[in-house]
Amino acid sequence: MEIAAKFAAMPSPVEQKQMEDRIAALYGLQTVKLDPDYPRTEIQKPGSDSSGASASASMGPRMSAGDVLMGRAFRQQPVPMNTLTLESGRVTVEGDVFAVSSRQLQKRGGAVLSFDMTDYTNSIRVTRFLRSDEDQGILDRISEGSHVTVQGEIGYSKFDDDMVLEPKNIVKSKKTLRPDNAPEKRVELHLHTRFSALDALTDPKAVVKRAADWGMPAVAVTDHGVAQAFPDMWSMGKKLGVKIIYGLEAYYKNDIDVSHAVIGDSDLPLGTEFVAFDIETTGLNAQNDRMIEIGAVIFSGGNILKTFNTFVNPERRIPDEITELTGIRNDDVQDAPPEKEAMQAFLNFAGDRPLVAHNAHFDTAFMRESAKRCGLDFHSVYLDTLTLSQALLTDLKRFKLDTVSNHLNLPKFNHHRASDDAMVVARIMERFLPMLREHGAGSLREVEAVYQSLKRSDVQKTWHMILLVKNRVGLKNLYKMISQSYLKHFDRSPIIPKSLLESHREGILLGSACGMGELYGAVMRGEEDEELLRIAAYYDYLEIQPVCNNAFLVEDGRVESAKVLEDYNRTILRIGRELGKPVVATSDVHFMDPEDEQYRKILQAAKKFSDPDRDCHIYFRTTDEMLQEFEDVKNKNIVGA
Repeated sequence: MEIAAKFAAMPSPVEQKQMEDRIAALYGLQTVKLDPDYPRTEIQKPGSDSSGASASASMGPRMSAGDVLMGRAFRQQPVPMNTLTLESGRVTVEGDVFAVSSRQLQKRGGAVLSFDMTDYTNSIRVTRFLRSDEDQGILDRISEGSHVTVQGEIGYSKFDDDMVLEPKNIVKSKKTLRPDNAPEKRVELHLHTRFSALDALTDPKAVVKRAADWGMPAVAVTDHGVAQAFPDMWSMGKKLGVKIIYGLEAYYKNDIDVSHAVIGDSDLPLGTEFVAFDIETTGLNAQNDRMIEIGAVIFSGGNILKTFNTFVNPERRIPDEITELTGIRNDDVQDAPPEKEAMQAFLNFAGDRPLVAHNAHFDTAFMRESAKRCGLDFHSVYLDTLTLSQALLTDLKRFKLDTVSNHLNLPKFNHHRASDDAMVVARIMERFLPMLREHGAGSLREVEAVYQSLKRSDVQKTWHMILLVKNRVGLKNLYKMISQSYLKHFDRSPIIPKSLLESHREGILLGSACGMGELYGAVMRGEEDEELLRIAAYYDYLEIQPVCNNAFLVEDGRVESAKVLEDYNRTILRIGRELGKPVVATSDVHFMDPEDEQYRKILQAAKKFSDPDRDCHIYFRTTDEMLQEFEDVKNKNIVGA
């Protein structure tokens, strides 16, 4: 099922039905039948018995005599373990057994029942001394992985030096799963298993079983660069009647499409006057963020002819992270010129001269958006010292402004201030001009020709991309690409370049992936629709994810609020509609249930992440949960619609 079909912003019902039929036919979902004899794990809402009848607030589900492991059956609502104290007295708790330390006492003929259990809010040790005349058979009936409900007294154990629960009654209970009550089930198309090493925790067989329990007809597997989960998921899928969609989250580089050092066409000679410029902004998105400083210099023949610098009033608060990076405070821009006035002053300063910037795509995107908002004309020819450095400085692998400056032995400068950065860009370009002349360039047009002859494919940015197998041909092609990504194209990660993908694309569906995907990155930068449409056209389907998946962008100050993330999703929906491409909502699953997130945080801490304790709720969602995640998107108009 395609979640996006639920959104009011998607195509007409007839068009959407045609899309769904096409996807269903592609995967053969209409032929998938769940095995009716498969013994499902019982799924029930908390507070309900197995028949669906609600239990009272003070009474839990009735335990049958056959479930009793110690004592007798009882009815009492379990309490969360994180509420237990030494004063709790008699309590009932329910959870999973994760360690058993029971033992026989040879000298006294007795035994100690001892095991640790958790409900994922906290844990408690359950322990009791069993005399020789008491039934000790329970020692063999409780093992790791058991799900039990225990009634007993909270006390203090000198032996354990901790709070423990002395059990009176223990019953084996059925674990309550999150239910999927939607009449039409979704299909997860972005899922990682534990074979996405040191990143995901999902057990391949368990996730297929969960999909079957929820009535989902199919599930995809898209581990990072590997296919090790395929056998386990195939065997469990065959057993339970769940169709497995084999796939991969690839590390993708575009080594085919032409990048440019000169944007725009000009025959001006290299001895002309250039304008090197730089900007500081409130964030990274040209549409949603604003400039706070513009710095520029006019240079020619090794001489700085004129300088320009102005703060810009963004008419909003500067994020703390930006102030820390740039040193620009809200007080600095309070009385600065507004956007239109500052932009007009810069355009008057630059005139018809070609512009030069480092990562010019970023700076000019802000200039274009500003000019559009203010009704100004911005169509300058510009050069990018970032792409030029990638072609001319063959012994470098990193090309940040300060890295290039240090490599060229230029003077130290105050990085992340517009006027200082603009001066460094001018000095870098002055170093590049003789190199370009040596390669035969005498004009800006010839600079572009030289760049195309020298450009390197090993410095292209790596994006994430989802590859899904349609048939046996696609599966064979996927295996070939995985092998070559390790043997021929490995660069810290197994890379699949576009040239390799193009020659093995038969039988493969391409998805635009997550926040690390090429399309999402372009949306974040605030690219114009023409560029977004160009990028999206390459994919077979587009992907959006719950806002919480990218909430770190808000916490890092890279976007202003969660509303901006919602707008990103709406933009992708709109682009999909304009191109007639399916848009799917995925969970980007990295662990099965919300409580498993703590384990992933431990993995991230071991990898020395700077923020391992940050929440990221990338668990396997039910159809109901996914629809709820996108309720706001469904009920609001699409951006630009």
